[in-house]
Amino acid sequence: MTLGVSERQGDLFDPVVGFCDRMVGDDTIYGLLHRERHRLFPDEMFADLYTARGRRSVPPSVLACVLVLQRLEGLSDREAVDRFTYDARWRYACGVGGWQDGWISFDHSVLVRFRMRLEASDDPRRIFTASTEVAAEAGLIGVRRVLDSAPLGCI
Repeated sequence: MTLGVSERQGDLFDPVVGFCDRMVGDDTIYGLLHRERHRLFPDEMFADLYTARGRRSVPPSVLACVLVLQRLEGLSDREAVDRFTYDARWRYACGVGGWQDGWISFDHSVLVRFRMRLEASDDPRRIFTASTEVAAEAGLIGVRRVLDSAPLGCI
């Protein structure tokens, strides 16, 4: 599977983005991921997990956001994909917008395979590391607190 690349510039007229821009607070995890997703989890950061040939994957920046939200909300893979598919806040955080085009949904096994590739890589904690660095910069949480109390350490 080759590296899928997410859309860097969203649709200005996307109703999900317009709604969430007004309703989702900047200080929520959804707002933070929406703003910082490309800085936190650029698709290129996961290039070592993919091959040069094959069909395009779900963009790893999208999968990384799903994994973060999944751990924070304590969901199974199937439940996480369900939230991604139907919850506007999750779609907003993952940068996919509405349901007109782009990534509508994906199979829960995509998360399993992504975690397996991460675990077998030279840097299996890259999502955790990026998350805690940005959270610390924003003054939202310290690394020690994350390690002691949040399930992000499992990513």
